[in-house]
Amino acid sequence: MARMNIAFSDTDMTALVRMVPPRHRSAFVVAAVREKLARQAQERAVQAAAGAWSGRGRGDPTDQVRAMRAGWKTRLSGGGGLDG
Repeated sequence: MARMNIAFSDTDMTALVRMVPPRHRSAFVVAAVREKLARQAQERAVQAAAGAWSGRGRGDPTDQVRAMRAGWKTRLSGGGGLDG
């Protein structure tokens, strides 16, 4: 475990002292930092993945759905599929 000195604005320090009991302040600050770090990690992951699922190189989704539905008709009529 490591220790760190942190400077708070007077407003934030007053709110912390008023809302969090003395023996719970360290755990409160640690939990707040963990929450903020997790949120930032998520934001970075989202930014890194941006564009990963682009439509580039893919056809119109409507055409893909029509092709799948056409296959259903063939399978339902007994003209193909896994057991056909």
